Parts: sequence; C-alpha cells; structure tokens
Amino acid sequence: EDFVRDHVAFQGPEGRVGWEGLCAFLADYAPEKVQERVGIPAAQIRNVASLFAGSRATMSLWTMGLNQRVDGVALNTTMNALHLITGQINKRGATPMSLTGQANACGGVRDTGSLAHLLPHGRFVNNSQHRHEMEQLWGVPAGRIQPTPGLDAIHLFQAMNDGEVKCVLNMCTNPAQSMPNLDSYAKGMERSFFVVVDAFEDTLSMRHADVVLPAALWIEKEGVFGQSERRYQLVEKLLSPPGEARSDLEILIDLAERLGLDDVVTAKTAPEVWEEYRELSSHSKYDFSGMTRARLREHRGLQWPCPSEEHPGTARRYMPGDPFVPAGKDHYFYGKPDGRAVVHLTPYERRSEEPDDEYPLVLNTGRILEQWHTGTMTDRIAPIRNGTPRGHFEMHGFDARRLDIGDGDTVEVKSRYGRLEGPCRVTTNTLVGTVFATFYDSELPINVLVTDRHDPVSKQPDFKTTAVSVRKLG
Repeated sequence: EDFVRDHVAFQGPEGRVGWEGLCAFLADYAPEKVQERVGIPAAQIRNVASLFAGSRATMSLWTMGLNQRVDGVALNTTMNALHLITGQINKRGATPMSLTGQANACGGVRDTGSLAHLLPHGRFVNNSQHRHEMEQLWGVPAGRIQPTPGLDAIHLFQAMNDGEVKCVLNMCTNPAQSMPNLDSYAKGMERSFFVVVDAFEDTLSMRHADVVLPAALWIEKEGVFGQSERRYQLVEKLLSPPGEARSDLEILIDLAERLGLDDVVTAKTAPEVWEEYRELSSHSKYDFSGMTRARLREHRGLQWPCPSEEHPGTARRYMPGDPFVPAGKDHYFYGKPDGRAVVHLTPYERRSEEPDDEYPLVLNTGRILEQWHTGTMTDRIAPIRNGTPRGHFEMHGFDARRLDIGDGDTVEVKSRYGRLEGPCRVTTNTLVGTVFATFYDSELPINVLVTDRHDPVSKQPDFKTTAVSVRKLG
C-alpha cells in the first residue's frame, strides 16, 4: 500500500482516481463474479493472486499470446498493473517482461522509431514537440516531418489493394506468408511495385516481387543489436556476402542517394550511423551516449541509460542507480511529469471473434521451438526440417472424437476468410474447443484462415482467436 500511495496513479475514464476508485472499479471483477467466464474456480484465482502478491519476487513472462489479439494493449497494460499494485517491480527478480517475437525488435525497431507512429527514443510522430526536436537534431527545416503517422501493416496492405500505395520496399519480413487474411492482401502485392530485399530465395513474398535485392546475412554485416533488457551488443562482420548481396544499410543508403536525400542521410557506414544514434540518444531519457563502439567491443553489451563512458550501464530503471532518478528517491517513474506510474482502469470488453453454430471452434496460431517465424532460415536446414513435422492442425481428443476425426486424418478447416486442407494430429496439448497450427510451413499457409481484425491502439492483428469449422475429408 505504501508503494502504491507514493508511486502509482490510477486513470479512470473521467480522470485520475485514488485507491478507493481502484477498489470500486475492481468490484465488478471479484473472483466469484468472473469464475464462470474464465473457467477457473474463485478459490484458485484467489490462491494465484496471493502467490503473485506475496512472493518475495514475481516475474511475469509472456509471448505473442497476449500481444497478437484485438485486446492486446489492454492485456499488456493489465499485466503491468498487476505488478504495480502489488509492488512486484523495481527489485531483483520482480518485473513484467514481454518476450518479443523477432530478434532486435527492441533495439532495431522500437528504440530507433522504426514504426509508422514513432520517432527515435520514445518520441511520437503526432507530438509536435517531438517532431520539432527531431527536426533540429537532424538539421532539417521545421515542418519537414509530416504530422500524420504512416500506415501500419494492415492498413498499408489495404492501401496497396486499393491502389493508394504504388510502391513498397519490403525488408526483413515475409508478408506473403505472415500477413493475416492472406488471400485478400495478395492482390496488393501484385498491384503495387513490390521490391523485396531478402537473403533467401523463393520465399512466398519473392514470388510477388517486381525487383529482388539480395541481402547480406547477419554474419555478413556489422551493427548493434538491441535486446529486451535494454542491452546493446555489437555484432561484428565475420564473412563477406556472396555475389551482389549487400547489407540492409548499404541498400538503404543507395536508395537515399538515388532519391536525392544526401543532405538528410549523412551517416553512410555502420560506425557513422552508431555515432549519430549515440548523439541523438543524449537528448532523451534513453541516453546511451557512453556506449562507444570500443566499449561495446570490450564489454560484450551494455544496458541503457549509459550517459558517459565511465557509466557501467543501468540494470534496473526507475530506481537508485538509474541516472535519471533524483537523489533521495527510492522509485521514480520519470516517464510522467509527477514521477508516478499510471494504471489505466480499462473495463473488460470482449472484442475477439466469437464461435457460433457455423464456426464452432477457435483457431490459434503460433510457433514451435525449432522453427523460426516463416521458416525462411530454419526450414532450409536439413536436420531441422527432417526433425520437425510438416504443417498440420492440432485438435484435442474430445473434439476429434465428436467430429469422428482420427490422428493423421486429412481435414478441411474453414473460416470467414478462407479454407485450407491439411493433416490433423489428435492431442491433449490444445484446449477443448480450439485448433492449433504453426505458420512456418509455406506448404500449409495457415494465415489464409486468420482474421485481420486488430487491436485499435497497437494495430496488432488477432492471430489467436479466429472462429473456424473443421470436417473430416475422404
């Protein structure tokens, strides 16, 4: 209670509320009231809550199951809220931690501002002060950065379908296999001038390409890698890329020069880019200006903030040891002017696709341990390919018996977006009422079935809850 009183604020629909406001909000979510909805007895909910709050240190780890949903933002903020209202944060072993799905997603995407709505180091495109800061730092005229965020992936591909986006440069991803509601977006890749930069031949996306640019692999280029724990690590070049393959940076620099943007893109090499990026960071709460390339080579990774070359890096933010925490403060959440972390009291709203008589089961998609993303790297390695099953559906034995489906039978799975045939494995790993499938196998492009409904804030598609029907074939 002391931690909450001193360091947490509660944001309701009408504004800030106190502890009493939190208690009033939670009255509708008492275990006895929600046990039927969530399928977990009230006593078990209370036991888990007691373990969570009473532990000496609680860490929450989650992957795409919370993120790739129409209510992903609300689920993530709720996980953070659980840690804040129990004080399970800012101490050794106690933290909420989202495990990202792609390597370097934190460093190379989030921190650099490489999303349609972001600018570097926690700045936002729709914030005029942030735009002005970056225009000054980049030395470009005021107003050069457009005030409207760019298109997220779903709306970008819809705009390609509609002919509003004429040309797309596609790097480091395989959307012809990974996009939801896949068939509806294929025509956009055909209609636009589609340039694919890839290190692997014959991906599904490459088949839609007008131009293919061969890219260097990670061991064939150098750069800095950013991990989930804010650790930046230098990855050095081990081999020269074959043939005409070049690094992503060289390709982007070449494009910038051909577009006449030499005056904007002045850093041309990986070391020059890092020096510019270090300087940009010094004007933010990310400040890692102390991470010289020489230090990264020596230390094998440092955690930001790291504001000087003598600073050891920051293991935990918002507490003593963080250079942005004022002296005498035991916790200080400096992302907000008053130094308080905010818990948003967001009412539960079921927005995911509901099963019905026509589509009575729920399709959940995801990864397996051995295969990464769309299999462009891992599925080409013979021991991995031979040691993992080809794409298939998995169904609980209860549902399989009800539908007269045996292990190994071929089934047809239909959704509101498409249909697909494939083998079915009967298992107890999945929940009753659900079907699971991985998406790494290009021969079973599971995303033709998946809804493209998405979270209204993050725009993350709901890969986890598509209503489907299943029937045995043959």
